[in-house]
Amino acid sequence: MDDCEAGHRDYRSQHRTTQFIQQHVTNFCRNIANNKPMDRRRFNDSKNIPGSSSSPFNKDKAFCKLILHRRGTIVLGSALLWSFVLLQHTLVNQSKFLYEIHLQQRRSIFLEQATNTRIPTTGATLPSSLSLHELANNSDQSNQRPSQRMATSTGTILDDDNTDSVICWPWSYSSDEWWTHHPTWKRSRVNATHYCYQKIQNERQAALYQAIYDVQFRHAGDCQNMFRRHMWSSGLGADFINVNRGLFQAVLFQRPFQITDSYPWHYAAGKGDNLANETMAACPSRDMYCYFLPLTDCPVGDESSENETLLDTFYADGTPLFLPTSNDNFNDDNYTYEIGDETVYQWIFEYATRPQTWLWRKVYEYTQSRLNLTTPCMVMHVRRADVIHHSDGFARRYFSIAEYVNASKRANILSPNDDDTVTKPNIFLITDDANAIGEALSEFPTYNWMYIRRKRYKADEGGWEEQTPSRDYVFEMTTLLSILELAPHCSAIVHGQSSFADLVVRSMESHHGRSDLRIARVDDNITIFDAANSQFRNVSKEYQQIQEQRRHR
Repeated sequence: MDDCEAGHRDYRSQHRTTQFIQQHVTNFCRNIANNKPMDRRRFNDSKNIPGSSSSPFNKDKAFCKLILHRRGTIVLGSALLWSFVLLQHTLVNQSKFLYEIHLQQRRSIFLEQATNTRIPTTGATLPSSLSLHELANNSDQSNQRPSQRMATSTGTILDDDNTDSVICWPWSYSSDEWWTHHPTWKRSRVNATHYCYQKIQNERQAALYQAIYDVQFRHAGDCQNMFRRHMWSSGLGADFINVNRGLFQAVLFQRPFQITDSYPWHYAAGKGDNLANETMAACPSRDMYCYFLPLTDCPVGDESSENETLLDTFYADGTPLFLPTSNDNFNDDNYTYEIGDETVYQWIFEYATRPQTWLWRKVYEYTQSRLNLTTPCMVMHVRRADVIHHSDGFARRYFSIAEYVNASKRANILSPNDDDTVTKPNIFLITDDANAIGEALSEFPTYNWMYIRRKRYKADEGGWEEQTPSRDYVFEMTTLLSILELAPHCSAIVHGQSSFADLVVRSMESHHGRSDLRIARVDDNITIFDAANSQFRNVSKEYQQIQEQRRHR
């Protein structure tokens, strides 16, 4: 392919990405304007309570208020689109041919730099990539944590025309730096000795990842014009609602996004009375970068640098841009915390949680050794713990195992083969309540219950948003990511309101397809958020008391 043709392709790709973002903004705001209780999340945190001036949810509502503002003559998404079009038109008028050649040359230079970069401490390179046949026959049994040597590859691996390209390396080498700067590649096959990447074949997903990377890394060193968010330290699903929103808005507004170090992330260092020091934490930074690839090369900031507003501007009458001027269609009972298109949301989550090489290996080994799922199977997600402690009417209730079983029967998904004669269904039980496991085993002894053996709190004894009972933060994160790897082996799920359950559902949909995954809700046709739900603590406590009485007989 010559430079001119390549330049035209890069030019068209940018235009498609702009159209994609503009369409996604429209979908996002359409969901914001519609009431979807099943997608609603609530948090008992002064910074996240709906109605609080600092609430990121209100800022999303206000952001859409801007888009739909009656006084506005142009939808913001359209304005952004036309801004790109006008910019491109101007450059083309100056010299379209030279501009396209320049884009291709800059891209080629970047790929060359990313390919040839070495981490200064070692300067080591990897051997040539392996074919899948060589991977299967390689006998390297190294179990050491990978060194921080960067993976490199030959030009053939970076061939854009070869969408089936696969690149593999031994676990003893880290490819973190390489993957950080090659966003259109995804994880592929693994075995005990090697791991592989494959080029993303979905054009929309690849375009989104490239758009995120471009604003996060190719910003000409300008990290002043950016915005930051702190990690909520709520739950994994909730925390990445926050991060996902940051990345989406970074692309939309062409401003880099970064987290802050205002508070350590509780999945890396705990929080409150359980806050770990640097020696007990997952890593010294005590943030999401203990586990995942960097989102940007801009530095993290402290609390004073947090700036969740996206544009420092005002309406003509002086009204702040991100404060709604009325409650029309944006009252506290009419919003969703989702970004819009569920598929796009999952793509952004997968981008934000690209694991470092050592963690990827740890999850692989964990899933191989901890649980051998019998298929076909159904996932049952039983969320209890602190859900009864949400205040302001946001409390959720505990459901008994029998209620989950009955919900799956009503939806005809208990038997994965739709065969009512199956007397011993295989159920992958995911729960944060130790009592739920004993309850399942004793109440339904003929079922094949499969669950991860690990430390859990009983009922709500962990307290508010305490998600790490083992205090081993690497273990806790490994377990959560392993669940997302294991769940897609099942073809059905029953669950209640939970942001982590939503992550499980999306991971299963990515594997099976949305139309083929069978889903049942235990909280259908009830009020999900209600202060009276706190009384259902006894669903777990009563079972616990019965077990204690039996032990003392």
